[in-house]
Amino acid sequence: MSKRLTFFIAALCLATPLAARQAAEPPLDPACPAAGHPLPRGPDWLCLGTLNEDYSFASVYPKSVERVPALDAAVRAEAARGAAWIAAEAQRSRAERRMMAPMRYEARWQVDAILPEVAAASAAIGHHVGGAHGGIEYKTILIDPRRGRRLVLADLFRPGFLESRTLGDRIHGVWAVQDAFCRALTAEVRDRRDDPAAAVACPNVEEQPVTLVCGGNGRIDRMRTLLNPYVIGSWAEGPYEIEFPIDAMIMDGMKRRYRSAFGLARESRPRSPLRPCR
Repeated sequence: MSKRLTFFIAALCLATPLAARQAAEPPLDPACPAAGHPLPRGPDWLCLGTLNEDYSFASVYPKSVERVPALDAAVRAEAARGAAWIAAEAQRSRAERRMMAPMRYEARWQVDAILPEVAAASAAIGHHVGGAHGGIEYKTILIDPRRGRRLVLADLFRPGFLESRTLGDRIHGVWAVQDAFCRALTAEVRDRRDDPAAAVACPNVEEQPVTLVCGGNGRIDRMRTLLNPYVIGSWAEGPYEIEFPIDAMIMDGMKRRYRSAFGLARESRPRSPLRPCR
């Protein structure tokens, strides 16, 4: 589980109203407004931000994102969508004359893997536009750096005999990811609910934000699925971060051009030190 994202989510849940904080705690940087918790600062972090009387917007991400132009473009595109969304919400609120306090949108990105074959980043996003509580969501980005394009999970895998993604088939590599994900999710739900027999309706892994996680051997040896609130349980139960290892079944279905970026959990064969995982 990512401690950085978990801390960020906890801070969002405990945040006090923005209006009450502004008088005592002005933003540290108008280009990256602070709205309820400490955002990273310094030369290793970048921020796209907006601060006005109606809302604050901040999308913070590591400078290492710039190493992969397609990843940098994707993070910036997500920020543009978030900024447009909060601006539209504020405009709608003004038109309906229901704005009680400035709205907020905060996204914190982390780099999970950067390899020549594939790169991955994930974000915890919090926003508040009114209501009993703010919203929480996860997003992930997978990139093929050599082709300069964004990927979905199924792009990592090759179709098997008589399988065709164009006909709506779920190819066997994705089935292997689904099985590993469901096993890990079931164990986590039963542990969190303290019910070893709890039935778990496992969602489609392809419809969830999935990221790739580096291991100590310089390869990606885990996947992390980030489940937004309400996907599994109630708001009170919170979001889930489900991490599970890359196993032989997953590796067996992978396309050759991505295969060398991945390794089995606890695999001792390291990558070249000239090609670190991130």
